[in-house]
Formats: sequence, C-alpha cells, structure tokens
Amino acid sequence: MNVDTLIINADLFTMQGEGVGYVDCGAVAIDKGRIIEVGSTEALQKEFNAEETIDATNMMVLPGFVDAHMHTYWAILRGVAQDTHNWMLRGVEPFRPYLTDENMTAGAKMNVLEGLATGTTTFCDYTFPALDSAKFFHEIGVRACVTGFVREVPKVLDKLEVGELYPFDPSFGEYTLNRNLELIEKWHGKDNNRIQALLGPQGPDFMSAEFMKKVKNLATEKDVKIHMHVAQSTRETEQILKRYNKRSIALLDELGFLDESLIAVHLTDATEEEVKLLVDRNVSMVVCSGSIGVIAGRVPPAYSFIKAGGNVGLGSDQASGNNCNQVINEMKLTALFNKVKYTDPEVIPAWKALRMGTIEGARAVGLGDEVGSLERGKKADIIFVDLGTRTMQPVIKKPMRNHVPNLVYSARGDEIRRVMVDGKTLFLNDEYLTVNEAEIMSDAQKFATELTDQVREEDFKNTKSYELMQNGKL
Repeated sequence: MNVDTLIINADLFTMQGEGVGYVDCGAVAIDKGRIIEVGSTEALQKEFNAEETIDATNMMVLPGFVDAHMHTYWAILRGVAQDTHNWMLRGVEPFRPYLTDENMTAGAKMNVLEGLATGTTTFCDYTFPALDSAKFFHEIGVRACVTGFVREVPKVLDKLEVGELYPFDPSFGEYTLNRNLELIEKWHGKDNNRIQALLGPQGPDFMSAEFMKKVKNLATEKDVKIHMHVAQSTRETEQILKRYNKRSIALLDELGFLDESLIAVHLTDATEEEVKLLVDRNVSMVVCSGSIGVIAGRVPPAYSFIKAGGNVGLGSDQASGNNCNQVINEMKLTALFNKVKYTDPEVIPAWKALRMGTIEGARAVGLGDEVGSLERGKKADIIFVDLGTRTMQPVIKKPMRNHVPNLVYSARGDEIRRVMVDGKTLFLNDEYLTVNEAEIMSDAQKFATELTDQVREEDFKNTKSYELMQNGKL
C-alpha cells in the first residue's frame, strides 16, 4: 500500500491503553494527514511503500503535546508581574490600558513559536484579539482551540479597592460576546477542523447570572465547548459569595453549566466536595501548575480530580505570570508540586504527567477522538525527541525504561527535533518551516518597547515589581 510518510526505527510511545503504549523499534504510517497504521518497523516496512521515509533512530516519538489553557497575548509582557500578591490587580492590570490588538498579536505569535519548538501541537488559546490569533494558527499550521474573552466587567480593575465588587456593564458584555460569536462564525471547523472556536466566559465573577445563562444557551445552540476560569482564586470566591451568597461551583450548577461541554480551568479554590460534583457531571479540568504556583503560591486540586475519576489536562496559562508556555515544564511542575503537597513521591508519576500533556489533555478539550495518541485513524500530530541530548542520556531499556522519567523530569524542550501536525512537518532541527521566525521575534521586541515606553511611573509605582526595582533587586 502506498502512503505519504513512514516513520521507522523509533522508540515509540503511542499513549494507547492505560499507560504509555511503548513499541520498540516502532513505526507509523501516515497518509493524507492521518495515521494509517502503528506497529513494528519490520511489519510496516513490509506493508507500506512511502513517498517519504523518516528514520527515527535514537528518537523518542510520541503524540504532540496539548496545551489546554493559555493566554498567548500576555507574552508581550513576559516577566513584569511575578513575585507579587494580587497579581491581576497589582501586577498586569496597570499595563492593560496600553495593550492594543497589534502588540498583543505580536506577543501571541512569539509565544506560539515557543510552544511549537517545545513540542506543543494543540494550542487552546484564550486570547485577545482572537480573530488575529486564529489567522496566525491557520498560517503556521498548528492545531488550535481559540477562545474569545466574554465579560461584563469593563477595564477598571486597577481602579478598584481589594474586595470591592466588580461593576457590570451590559453593553461591554454584548460587545465581547459578539466578538466571540464572530470568531466562531469565521473560524470554527476551518482547515479541515484543525481550528476550532470556543465560547469564553472569563469567569462567574465577571458577568451576571442572566448573562451567563445567555452564554450557556448559545454554547448549546452552536454545539461548542465553554472554556472558563472556575474557582480560580479566593478573589473569585469572595466576589461570588458577596453577590449570590453561594460559591462559584454551586452557582454554575444552578445555571446549568456543569456538564461535558465545560472546560473548567484552575479550580484552585474548589473544595473536595465540589471536585467530586464536577467529576460526576463529566466536567474536565485543566491545571496550570506553573502559573498558579508563581502567582498564587498554591497547588490546584488536580490529584483530587484524578482520584475522583476525572480527566485533567495541562495548561501553561500566561507568560507574564508563569513566564513560559511549555507543556514539558507543566508536566514536571504538576508532578513535583503534588508530590510535595501530599508528601508522597508516588503521586502523579511521570507516566501520568505525560498522559495529562497528551491524550488526557486532548480529551479535556474535546479532541480525544482526533489527537493525543498515535493510533489508526487519528490525525498525525507527532513529535520527535532526540535521545542523544544531555538531558535524555543515558538511554536505558533493561531492566526498565527511563525515557518517560527523563522526558518529564530532565528535559527542557530543546530536545525536540521535529514537530508534525496533520502529517506535515512544521518545525525541524530548530527551524520553523511555515513562518519567518526572525520577523516575528523582531516585531515582538519592537512592540514591547513601544508599549512600555508609554507606561507612566504613576501607573505602576504601587506594584511589587516597581518596589523591587527601586530597591535594586530587579
């Protein structure tokens, strides 16, 4: 049988079954962007004739990573808001008035380059401006679930006192909702379903109950998932308790949000009982361990969600908090933080963290039937890890294999040699094949400089970063 591509001689990790699905000297046959067969090199070479044969000797080959929650546009302000309480209000909010579609898009493009080079093939981007981000995902060739912000709270958070109730502006809510609906209309299902669009109510504290009902009804009508921050902080909990005399998850349950269409991000402030309710209702969780660790010093209840039988994906969140957008970083931090939290070295082992970054992340965002594992009929989103790099050496196969622990606990991302989406190579040996890296990086620096040159001292003089700088610590 003739096929487009045959990958041979790989240390293959398919993620099939309940583990990592290892195949020694494995092979993958690809045709028209889909996986035709997976098996041994010997068997597939007998069965298939390929237009292109990729020899993956000394390579770990596995499904591309799924970054299930990110805000790529914040990369334009990487590093400005770490090590501070009230990260949103006193860290990034002073910069918000200076953000434009143009400089946010420049940051987003740079961020996508970072993710792609470190093995991310599916980007679940909760972003401004969503239409421009979708266009770039189309151009670069990655898989994407693009979400627009929907909120009734206008851009006044930096003017509020801590604990003050957020004001709602229904006209602003309609504006943001219409932009999200335009995104869905223009991009959902495009590029042979490589790009999907989701509805993005920012959180239950950012809109009225009536407006949330409207969003939920539209999601049902348009058959799209809801990508939403839920119980993300004590700040959110306090807002909801003051307004409704109940907690966020109880409110969302009352409004009919708790079902398989909801992607619940963070859950940092969720109780054990609330976690169980979410799992019972088939809600998926996305944990952003690096981000929440940096900006809140907390460990979200991912392990509780897993123990309750729920599905958890990994997200890198935003570079102005987490400082990087690499799933490989999230795998290590999620495993490490939960081991420390539960004082148990067997909590979230490396193989589970890898599944969270691949097949379980794909399931969390509704793509589990298409990507996340290497098996017949799925899309050919595949990455190649160089086993000859210092961080992956030595390679041990007997009496146990060390590939997965080394990938999760040692790798830094630059071990990735090739990244494929829909069977097409987008990144090879540190070179992007579909976009101009130098131009994107130059634009990001230019727009970041222009943005920060506009910021006045009084805008950020009360921030922790300013204090640290004044004291010679930044």
